[in-house]
Formats: sequence, C-alpha cells, structure tokens
Amino acid sequence: MNRRRSDLISAALRHVRDAEDLLSHSPDQAFHLAGFGPECARKATLMSDWFDKAIGHGMSGSVDQLLEVASSLDSDASRYRISGWADRYNALKKWTEQARYERTGTRSREVARGLLDEAREIVEDLTLALWADGLLPEGLP
Repeated sequence: MNRRRSDLISAALRHVRDAEDLLSHSPDQAFHLAGFGPECARKATLMSDWFDKAIGHGMSGSVDQLLEVASSLDSDASRYRISGWADRYNALKKWTEQARYERTGTRSREVARGLLDEAREIVEDLTLALWADGLLPEGLP
C-alpha cells in the first residue's frame, strides 16, 4: 500500500470529522477546515506526489487544468473524476485556504454546513473508491 495515499485519506477524513465537531461553536473554523478534506482526498488519487505542490490547495480553473494533465499521465487517477469540481460542488467552489484570514463571523452555520456536506460526500466517495480498488489498507479509520 502507498503510505502517502493512506496518510492523505486519513487526513481528509480527520479534517471532515473535526469540521463537524467545530460547526456548532465556530462555523468560520469549520468552513476553513472542511475544505481541506476534499483537497487531501483528491491528492490521494494521484500516484505522483510531485503534483501535490503544483496543485496546492486551490479549487480554481487553473488547478483543473493541472489535474487534467495529471489524470492523463496517471490512467488510474482519471477514473476518480477529480477535476471539474467547481461545476459539481457549488459550496466547494467558494472555498479557499485563505478563509483562515477572514474576520470571525464571516461564515454562517448554514454556509459552513453546505461546504461540510459536500466535503463529506467527496471524501467518502473517494475513500470508498480507493478502498474498493485495493489502494487503501483494511484498517484505515
């Protein structure tokens, strides 16, 4: 098993779980943290860790172009549909890691919940797909 892949999925699951725990008392922090779940899960689908640095944390169109290149070079990654998320996930396309600098009270509980629901869906779907393909260990939480 690829340790990097397992570590990234473990982090993705943790980010979503921790964001859920934060939602009731800190929607801003829940919003910030929830976005990292899909980002880590997406990176777990790629065989080469070189793309991690190039992709960064973003969800913008330029990242999609890079993901298309990565998917064309890694035939396994193409099946996980890791590009075009802005078209499929309305809340996620509004997320950026720069949310950490926003003033407290910027994000409502409803906005954070919307992102969190999408993040959980993405992370669970990618985790299950990777596991079903035999790319994750049995005991992964």
